[in-house]
Amino acid sequence: MRIFVDDGSTNIKLAWKENGEVKTFISPNSFKPEWSLNLFDDGQSANYEIEGEKFSFDPGSADAVVTTETRYQYSQVNTVAIHHALLQSGIEPQVVDVVVTLPLSEYLNADFQPKTENITRKKKSVKRDVTLQGNRQGFTIDKVTVLPESIPAGFNVLTGLQDDDSLLIVDLGGTTLDVSHVRSKMSGITNTWCDPKIGVSIITNGIKNALAGHTRISSLQADNIIVHREEKDWIEHRLPDARLRQAVMNTMEEKERILTNRVVDTLDRFTGYTHVMCVGGGAKLIADAVKKATNVPSDRFFTSNDPQFDLVLGMLEMKEGSAND
Repeated sequence: MRIFVDDGSTNIKLAWKENGEVKTFISPNSFKPEWSLNLFDDGQSANYEIEGEKFSFDPGSADAVVTTETRYQYSQVNTVAIHHALLQSGIEPQVVDVVVTLPLSEYLNADFQPKTENITRKKKSVKRDVTLQGNRQGFTIDKVTVLPESIPAGFNVLTGLQDDDSLLIVDLGGTTLDVSHVRSKMSGITNTWCDPKIGVSIITNGIKNALAGHTRISSLQADNIIVHREEKDWIEHRLPDARLRQAVMNTMEEKERILTNRVVDTLDRFTGYTHVMCVGGGAKLIADAVKKATNVPSDRFFTSNDPQFDLVLGMLEMKEGSAND
């Protein structure tokens, strides 16, 4: 079985085919470096061990391992997060092949060629054994294929473009901003840029800092505040203190402006594209600003209803059934 994995810093996104039907699953990252107690002992505790180190999934732990750094891509927590997502997906534990990703800065060198040492390092990292508490059956990862982030997300759009067209893919994740200028039919890459310091984590960390004098929260909890920021009842329930709530809302607005400005500034590096696409977990935060900055007609600007899955679904469309790995 082949499973496509967008192993981002905030969430693990999966896509696979089952009986001819495309299925997807998303699993948030929030792992602490110790096991958690499961009082109900239902055999489903998310406690893992890798290379003698213990980790557990804990969405509420303020001590969760930081994943918003490039080194996360090769870390023990990354491997554990992939196994956790597989186990939560409903797929029966078995031997699987996986297709994973690397940020453009890790995948490509200055000559736009694959960094073989990083790709090999990623494959070795993902293939590490992960055991579950109680010797429960888990997944064994056999073959690992590595693709660059952002570019596969535009596969379906690129295949429909005319020969002299090209697509600018703006991929904003939790940690990095990947921008790719790709020629139609995926015939070549004109330019790429990756900034590992531009991501939704700018807002996430701002929220955590705003609350630091009152309480410590996990990055996952801060991300949930971003997701629900326009839901008045949800926000008031999560942040009942009116002054603290306003401080958090003000921080989100300030950090969102900073994030958007940095993304738009990056786009000045690119020219000559005919179409634009926003993808990734932060796509909805920046889509309007990107459309305005690139000044493309509405019928040449693309953003999906659920842009978090654009990359992994593009990977599936591009590679499913292909033997050219």
